[in-house]
Amino acid sequence: MSATGHAAGTNYLNCEKGLWSWLTTLDHKRIGIMYMITVMIFFFIGGLFAMGIRLELFSTGKTIVEAKTYDQMMTFHGSIMVFMVIIPGIPAFLGNFFLPMHLGAKDVAFPRVNLMSWYCLIVGAALAVWALIHTGADTGWTFYTPYSIRTNNDTTWVVAGAFLMGFSSILTGLNFIVTTHKLRAPGMTFFRMPLFVWGLYSTAIIQVLATPVLGITLLLLIAERTLGVGIFDPKLGGDPVLFQHFFWFYSHPAVYIMILPAMVL
Repeated sequence: MSATGHAAGTNYLNCEKGLWSWLTTLDHKRIGIMYMITVMIFFFIGGLFAMGIRLELFSTGKTIVEAKTYDQMMTFHGSIMVFMVIIPGIPAFLGNFFLPMHLGAKDVAFPRVNLMSWYCLIVGAALAVWALIHTGADTGWTFYTPYSIRTNNDTTWVVAGAFLMGFSSILTGLNFIVTTHKLRAPGMTFFRMPLFVWGLYSTAIIQVLATPVLGITLLLLIAERTLGVGIFDPKLGGDPVLFQHFFWFYSHPAVYIMILPAMVL
């Protein structure tokens, strides 16, 4: 036994055993690994749809599926890869695992919020995948109006799932910002921080500032589909281009959410 009462060789992987210990863990490394496993599973599923798309494009005309099914495969692939793989991939996995260690901190600032962010991803992804399998969606991952308003499928539930996954991104970004400001080791000023921490910190600011805009836009789309409020539907005096402006206010910064931490690894 060591001086702290733990057996020699005990670490974050074997200090507790059982599935429940992982599902309720507050350890930043374990949560990072759960993000990694989750992202890899969705990457495999999205990759299967990508292979289906390429098979369909192997020759002119119908190869394996009809045009409507092809549109659904495009939506499945894009939605899974963007909202369930690329956005949570590097920030949530590598950020959770390495950020506290790079700062000399024991954990992130809000461990329970950190775990809740993973559950937001899981619940939102489960809702979106269920909707995609149940009736499907054929709008593409951008959900462009006015087609996404009028199409008769489970687009509402897919959008609701993306909205919930947005909370995962916001909570992760908030956690990283507070951790960077408050839990740095003594003597570690901002300009002594590793470049990887700067990449994660910049990404976190983008997540906190840009993701709520997407969330509000998706809520407005749901309201448009369910209540007919006339924000994006030109038949009701709305402007479909307004949806595009709102959507890309998030999606252009999302490119940097994907790449900034990776560029400084």
